[in-house]
Amino acid sequence: MPWGNGRVLVVAAGLVWGGGAAGDARGQQGPTPPLFPPGTARVGGPAELPAAPPAGVTQVQVKSPAPAELPPLAPSAGKVAELPALAPPAGKATELPTLAPPAGKAEPMPHGVKDLTPPELEHSEPAHGANGHGGGGHGGGGHGTGHPEIPGHLLPSVPEEGGFFTAVDFLLLRPRRGAFDFAIPSTAGGLITNGPVQSLNYELRTGVRAELGYRFGHSHWEALAGYTYFRSNAFDSGFAGPGQALLPTLTRPGLIDTVSFAAADANLVYNVYDAMVARRFAVGEHVGLRMLGGLRFANIQQSFNAYYDGIDAQQAQVRLGSQFQGFGPVVGGEAVWAGWNGFHLYAKANGGVLTGNAENPVNEANGNGRAVFANTTYDIQKTVPFTTVGVGGGWQYRTFSLRAGYEITHWFGLIDQPRFTDDVGRGRFVPTPANLSLEGLFVQAGVAY
Repeated sequence: MPWGNGRVLVVAAGLVWGGGAAGDARGQQGPTPPLFPPGTARVGGPAELPAAPPAGVTQVQVKSPAPAELPPLAPSAGKVAELPALAPPAGKATELPTLAPPAGKAEPMPHGVKDLTPPELEHSEPAHGANGHGGGGHGGGGHGTGHPEIPGHLLPSVPEEGGFFTAVDFLLLRPRRGAFDFAIPSTAGGLITNGPVQSLNYELRTGVRAELGYRFGHSHWEALAGYTYFRSNAFDSGFAGPGQALLPTLTRPGLIDTVSFAAADANLVYNVYDAMVARRFAVGEHVGLRMLGGLRFANIQQSFNAYYDGIDAQQAQVRLGSQFQGFGPVVGGEAVWAGWNGFHLYAKANGGVLTGNAENPVNEANGNGRAVFANTTYDIQKTVPFTTVGVGGGWQYRTFSLRAGYEITHWFGLIDQPRFTDDVGRGRFVPTPANLSLEGLFVQAGVAY
């Protein structure tokens, strides 16, 4: 065999042997991935082409046996290090805040979900804080749970909404006053005086009282103006019976001392104007209060006339008058106890002091005005205290209220009527003070707009 052919056989035997060994190795270790994916170019050079066998060498494909099962990998020598468990930092864990909808604004309901919120809760006021203002005052760490809600049966007395309001009172009053005497029927002669004193009494008459005001929303403050008008009159007369004589009490002593006929009349015109501010409160579940304060102007006029005839008198007349105009402060309050179905009890009281001018004229004449015995006036500056109290009950529904009750208004020392006391000293007189009171029933209707 020539050496050339022998060399080819040696190379072929080496390839066969090398291919089998390589197949066994690949069977144990698996296929070796290429350094570069097929079809990719290496940086800096052309794509790698598959290697071709050398010229003259026939490529023989040898099937390698199926790889045996890979042996399990044994752990490396030594203990495997365990990762430490992560623990939260020392101290209190931070909680994420819960997002809540803005105060006073409800979250929109998802589409298709029915809103079951009660109607009375839809317009409730947002709270000022955690606790305080509403249920427990200002203490406790906040401004409160909200404004205290007014019970429904107290809303007419302590309304929460602002706006105009008005009230009208129908008055049925009887005025009473002192120094209203005009004659004494006497059966005794000489210097003895016996018999009852005849005095006038004002008649029961009607009047009106009205107020108009404005309420400033949830503050429960309000401003109002009020007016009261009333008038009344009185009349009485008498004749001397058999064995009697009438002793006039209003004439000057020593001029007209005995008459056979006496009569008297009187008139009262009462005008009172008020300008006040008020504040309403809810006290508990059933009691509502209204505190008032302001100014009052009063113009109260009275006329008192006496007529005498017979014996010493010939159509004699005595004319007395009283007019007071005063201005001053007034304070007061009202209380309502609300009960079942809007029915309630009612009470009020107010008082003050007015300062002003009092005019008290006196005119006396005989002979149908031809002989004048007195023509003067007693004018003074004075202060006049007054007070009013009233109780009653009523019914109220929402913004409407109806009340009825009994009241008394008393003016202290309103009248200063001069009386002459001496038949010789022409200038000797004493002022006779007297009070004026008005008492009777009232019926009030009120409404808030």
